[in-house]
This record gives sequence, C-alpha cells and structure tokens, in this order.
Amino acid sequence: MSDAGPLTRVLAAIDAGAGDRDRIVAASRLSRDVVDASLDHLLRIGRLSQESLALGCPPTGCGGCSSPTGQGCARPVSGPTLVALTVRRPHA
Repeated sequence: MSDAGPLTRVLAAIDAGAGDRDRIVAASRLSRDVVDASLDHLLRIGRLSQESLALGCPPTGCGGCSSPTGQGCARPVSGPTLVALTVRRPHA
C-alpha cells in the first residue's frame, strides 16, 4: 500500500476499520497534515460523507435515558463532537 497515493491510503485505512484521525494516520503511514487534506478532499468530491452525532441530551431534556425523573438529564453536549464518515463507492 505504500506505493499508493494518499487518497487511496486514507480510504484503505477507513475500509480496514480506522475509526478516528489518529488511527487513519497510523494505518496509512501518512502525516496528520496529509490525512487532514485527504479527508477534506474526499469530502469535497463526495467520496466521503459525514454526519455529526450528538452527545448528551438536548437542553430541553430527551426523556430517553434512565434518569430517575424520566425527563432526561438535560445534560448539554460538551467536548468533542463525534462524526460518522461513510465511504461512497464509485459506480462501475
């Protein structure tokens, strides 16, 4: 894989299960800057799509957790946001 270009190496790392940027860097053996640029490019051209995943309850409470009140914890989202990446395959 070391002869492959950076976009191919980043996609291969994701396909192999690299679930975050640090794991993509390790699996692809590329610098973080190259991985960041590759991810940005893959998103721009539509080979990757991303979806932010919320953590915690909305400010109004979710009512979907096991808090004692049954009203949700009303814990605001804080810290890093999780992002799900989906690889889109070109049509043959």
